Amino acid sequence: MSLSSASPQPRINAGRSALWLLAGLTVRFLLAPIAVIIVVSFNDTTLFSFPPTRWSLRWYHALWESRAWREAGWFSLWLASLVALASLLIGVPAAYGLAKGRFPGRRLAEALLISPMVVPVIVLALGLYMLFSKLGLIGTPTSLFLAHTLLALPVVIVIVGAAFRRLDGSIELAARSCGASFPRAFWHIVLPAIRPALISAGAFAFLTSFDEVVLTLFLGGPRTATLPKKIWESVKFELDPSLTAVSTILIIVSIAALLLVEVARRSRVQRQAKEAL
Repeated sequence: MSLSSASPQPRINAGRSALWLLAGLTVRFLLAPIAVIIVVSFNDTTLFSFPPTRWSLRWYHALWESRAWREAGWFSLWLASLVALASLLIGVPAAYGLAKGRFPGRRLAEALLISPMVVPVIVLALGLYMLFSKLGLIGTPTSLFLAHTLLALPVVIVIVGAAFRRLDGSIELAARSCGASFPRAFWHIVLPAIRPALISAGAFAFLTSFDEVVLTLFLGGPRTATLPKKIWESVKFELDPSLTAVSTILIIVSIAALLLVEVARRSRVQRQAKEAL
């Protein structure tokens, strides 16, 4: 009896160890290219050699001294910040209406608003090129702003809409019953309650614009260059070792945005735990 009751435990431990081993190998496989790029960026030679023979910040200095790379980097940050802000200003009210509203055609409106997330980017870029060429917007920052906002808007609607659906509606009703107007209740009660979702949506909208290259290639023109477009042109026309430094900076920006999302999530969990006590 004791042998039969004890026999499943080794099988459970072996299965758990195999699962951890598989997970570790998968993570290592996914992170290996990123680690190689980061290490090679500190190479002192003009060759893409791994591991580096000599360690140096040579390519980071070259990147900073290059006016073209600096302008592309600042423009990408400026554009992504504006896109994240515009996506939140448009997407939050839209998500609230779709989550709380009951009107004919709501499902159709939701499908149309999130359709840029489903449609292939190349198809979206071709359609926007045909539209913006008639409006004379090709090669202008306005075209990139509108296109990137269109692409980032569904991300905000999906994330914030899910938060609105999980939110207890009695909180808003209690504020309204105490005399608060709808804008006041929305600003002081509803939005603080979904603050982690707002931070997550803004971060992912920022990354959507910051990493986008297909729309920029179609709509940016020769004089408007973002950092991903500059990387694509450098890969196509020359092999500049500064690419490893740029790629490392992109990785750092992406990790920083994801850490911001994780901090917002942990703060929400801690706040809910304090409220439960």
